[in-house]
Amino acid sequence: MSTYREVDIPLAQIAEPPHMLRDSIDPQRLGELADSIAAEGLHQRIGVIGTNAPESFLVVFGHRRLLAHRLLQRATIPARVYPHDADVLMIAASENLNREQLTPMEEATTAQKFVERGESIAGIARLFRRSAAWVTSRLALLALPDELQAAVHRGELSMGVAAVLAQIENADYRTSLIEEAQRAGASTATCSVWLAHYQSDPARYAQNRATVEEIRNNREKFILHVACEGCGRDVPYGETRALRVCGPCDATLVAALKEA
Repeated sequence: MSTYREVDIPLAQIAEPPHMLRDSIDPQRLGELADSIAAEGLHQRIGVIGTNAPESFLVVFGHRRLLAHRLLQRATIPARVYPHDADVLMIAASENLNREQLTPMEEATTAQKFVERGESIAGIARLFRRSAAWVTSRLALLALPDELQAAVHRGELSMGVAAVLAQIENADYRTSLIEEAQRAGASTATCSVWLAHYQSDPARYAQNRATVEEIRNNREKFILHVACEGCGRDVPYGETRALRVCGPCDATLVAALKEA
């Protein structure tokens, strides 16, 4: 790792990070971080690197900490200043992977950046101090359909569940299973059963799903009507009532209703 010096830097001299390893920053969690810093101080310095302009820096890691200091309207922030020739991507990746708890999708995009600059899977594994299988599993996430990537990023589906559901080729049917997996908290084993059923007859399962959707979207066309035993009118089944009576009482009630 490159050497660095530790100093306090004016926030006005620090620009946004050149490599965004996070896909999003939660405003609520950012507010909580600002409250924590206000109460306890900053536990971990941010990392910056100098630019060609004098007294100007770019954030390498600690973007959320920088934003929290801006929310608090602090004048300076404790920072580690790395030399201009430091491996910015490696510094940022190391800090974020070990401290910032990236989501699996953020880990995937981080690994992809190293692939794009020519690193091998084994090389990335060594740099991250992870296994080659860890790197491969993260990169595989980038091949998932967009809705599955989003669900994994939000923590609504596990990587295993997403990998199973990705094998459902029919997009509409896959979407319905994603929604059900999110609702029920389905496990990888459960989703594997769904996949096996689908693969046994894809056309039938997709058509069944379409039929259910048609009924759901056109419920007024599928309302069951029955004849009222009192007045004889054709009415929706949901508007009728059941009454348990003996045969003679039933005959008496029906006769009285007809007379009325």
